[in-house]
Amino acid sequence: TSPRSHSFRTRAMHPQHAAHPTLRALLLLMLPLLSAAGLLFASGAKSAAAVGRAPIARSASMAGAGVRSAAISQLSRARRLEPFRTIRRNRRSVISVCAEEEHKEEQAGHQTGKAAREPSEKELRIMQYQKDAPKLSFAEEAKSIITYGNGYGVISTVSGDGYPGGAVVMYAPDENGLPVFSFSTMSTHTQDLLKNSKAAITITTEDFKGAADARVNLVGDIEKIDDDAEKSKLKELFMKKHPNAFWVSFGDFLMFRMTELKTIRFVGGFARAATISAGDYLKSNADPVMAFADKISGHMNEDHQDATKIIIQAEMGLECETAEIKSVDRLGMTVFVTAKQADGTISTPFKLRVGFPEEAPDRVAVRNMLKRMTNEAAAAVSQTS
Repeated sequence: TSPRSHSFRTRAMHPQHAAHPTLRALLLLMLPLLSAAGLLFASGAKSAAAVGRAPIARSASMAGAGVRSAAISQLSRARRLEPFRTIRRNRRSVISVCAEEEHKEEQAGHQTGKAAREPSEKELRIMQYQKDAPKLSFAEEAKSIITYGNGYGVISTVSGDGYPGGAVVMYAPDENGLPVFSFSTMSTHTQDLLKNSKAAITITTEDFKGAADARVNLVGDIEKIDDDAEKSKLKELFMKKHPNAFWVSFGDFLMFRMTELKTIRFVGGFARAATISAGDYLKSNADPVMAFADKISGHMNEDHQDATKIIIQAEMGLECETAEIKSVDRLGMTVFVTAKQADGTISTPFKLRVGFPEEAPDRVAVRNMLKRMTNEAAAAVSQTS
């Protein structure tokens, strides 16, 4: 073969340079074809040079014989290659063999080398408690996040070129938990909405830090409000949420609101997500305790973390190294905890739900509930220790 053909075959096409299993197997099959093609080219060239010295028929016959001989030789060589022999022996296609190789590689990537173990009695107790612990409905939690949030979110609009555009904006919730906005006429999202009302807004909890924290995505139509009476009402609503937003009264700021809700995408953290219908969301109410929950959790975390730990120990049998309350509602509280592991190390923080024995719908009821649970937990732990 020519130097170029040889270089191409030995370097670029050599199986050892092909990391992907499909490509590797295909290249192994292509080697004899490439070699035969090279021999055909060389034999053809020799035949052309010999036209003046021998009859054309004889040259063609010799060239054909040479190609057949070379092809047979190359096929014999290919049969000695293990992948080729394996494919022929098992009578499977190249694609099926490579699919199996890829599947094996994927399976290997998921294997940790450790045998799966059954959960311990303590772990089963915690799992059962988490399953049975009272929680807000998805719709209630979503509406509470929007109602009691800091008034900021990320709006997504449809740009003139058809691509989505995002912007951090201020909002205020109306009586139905739908957002109200005051937008400058110069903003690109304002111009987008004037041309296409389809939009979405993503709102997170006020202390959002990562994937374990809750967020809500409202999808619907956001439209400009032209009625003077309605605009005046919405401006008051917006100023109540954002007292320093003096620019609302400027002439180049327009009032918008979500006029139609299509759906809600809710993520409450790991293993807690749902699509909420517009009807369920509009019928739900924000949880009354979440309005002041940050003050309760702040006080408990700073001054009474030991009380939270002993409540968890009594309820679930887990001794925590740390226990930080992240949220409180009328049905219970969500706590991020760490615990000592079997090897003596401290675990990464994980989330636990701690339910109240009954609803605590206001500040006084929550305070009394926490006192009661702490006293009962201390008594229960002292009896078992």
